[in-house]
Amino acid sequence: MKYTLNERNIDAVCKEAYAFLVRRKTNPKDLIHTKLSIEEVLLTYLSALGNDVAFFVDYGGGLTKNRIRLTVPGPSLDPFASTEAASDEDLFLSNVLSRMGQRPKWKYARGVNTVVYTPSKKSRPDWEKLLFAIVSAIVLGLASRALPANLSMAIRQDALSPLLGTFLGFLNAVAGPMIFLSVVWGIYSIGDASTFSEVGRRLCLRFLLSLCAMTALVALISLPFFNLMVGNAQSGNQYAELYRMVLDIIPGNLFTPFSQGNTLQIMFIGVIVGLMMLMIGKDMQVVADLVEQFGYIVDGIMGFISRLIPLFVFGSLFSIMASSELGVLAAGGKFFVSALAGCALLSLFHTVIAWVKLRMTPVEWWKKTFPTFLIALTTASSSAAFAENKKTCLKQLDISPRLTNIGMPFGQLLYPPGSSVLFWFAAVSVAESNGLEVSAVWYIIAVAISVILSLASPPVPGGMTASFAILFAQLGLPASDLAVILSLTSILDFAATATNVNGGQCILAVTARSIEKSRSQE
Repeated sequence: MKYTLNERNIDAVCKEAYAFLVRRKTNPKDLIHTKLSIEEVLLTYLSALGNDVAFFVDYGGGLTKNRIRLTVPGPSLDPFASTEAASDEDLFLSNVLSRMGQRPKWKYARGVNTVVYTPSKKSRPDWEKLLFAIVSAIVLGLASRALPANLSMAIRQDALSPLLGTFLGFLNAVAGPMIFLSVVWGIYSIGDASTFSEVGRRLCLRFLLSLCAMTALVALISLPFFNLMVGNAQSGNQYAELYRMVLDIIPGNLFTPFSQGNTLQIMFIGVIVGLMMLMIGKDMQVVADLVEQFGYIVDGIMGFISRLIPLFVFGSLFSIMASSELGVLAAGGKFFVSALAGCALLSLFHTVIAWVKLRMTPVEWWKKTFPTFLIALTTASSSAAFAENKKTCLKQLDISPRLTNIGMPFGQLLYPPGSSVLFWFAAVSVAESNGLEVSAVWYIIAVAISVILSLASPPVPGGMTASFAILFAQLGLPASDLAVILSLTSILDFAATATNVNGGQCILAVTARSIEKSRSQE
């Protein structure tokens, strides 16, 4: 709809937007926030452009989110920038917040300012849906044992098995494009190559190396607690296999990785494309728009798939209970306990690092960081903890605003150790319960895949689900255990998110101290 900029029309648009969001059953916490933000944005344009300038409002929605798009022709003006000439750090922070769903997205193209709001719809918590699916599957699965054997077999093999196989096939088909678009957009959203200054590269490298080290350390400590069957392959053949795996990351063409579902090759292509787009810069705006729009499509599909996860869990657990194959549940119990222990171990590591590098006692460290940790733990959302996280970095940990604006978003994107250990413990728990024969190379690949998937998992509904499906496919794990792992992950995500956020604060504070020390010596 077309309007002209004046206070009366701004008030009318705010009321219409609020009514639209109420009709679409938007999450209550986003209603007032979105309305006030729209009013602030339009008043900003009114102040800069004057009265009677035309603007447009488009109301729409997807499968999991609503959408309000404001379109204001005229000179480029970011209503969320802290200054008229926003710095690279401001733009990077804005892009990351938009990608996390914490801030509306602004862009300028072809003489038009566009602001897009995507508040989430109101829905029941995922854990409630999964709990209902689990209880129903157990009750009905046990009850189905009273049915005639041929009828019970027909339900499992002729009805449920093909349906579950189709679901997993479709999930794997969407996972490849989703990972590719997430990687490309994540790199391009940094803003421009200049943001990768000496500080940016240093932060990026520190987060990535710390993620690899933490995951490998937890994996090494946990190995004695898993009784895995080690294969008899000779060492030379194992290293040749690992060497081939590294070389196979580079695809022979751009299309085969997507048709074959080769995740490592898809990520390699995504990194190359994203870096080239970042280096070329503004000339890539049209391509960036296409990537963004395709990303919306894939995110919508994954949102729909995520809503079907309770049905997938129900079908899988029903088959297990009905067929008395209860051994599958053993992997779930060990996965749950070991993953919680892994997150606790990571928190201990971060406390020790703060003690040694920052000269903070454990009590002092947790006194400063606990408010952010508690928000992340109770919401399982790094977005919900973002504001408190920034406050803690600035005021409690004394990190400079510039390092905070760059490093904190970098940390949330590049340092998810809690998520990484979830993938690792899922792999070894399922491998142990199924008696799979593994080798030293399998361990290395499992750790590498866990790290890669923790970085590549998009912050959208269903992102972790697709990543676990990829994990199972890459490591040759039986799909029958996937439902149990997914149902427990919804609970473990609370601990993993809190671990990610707290660990990111620790590594950022250590890096900031190191940068300040090196500058003082110059």
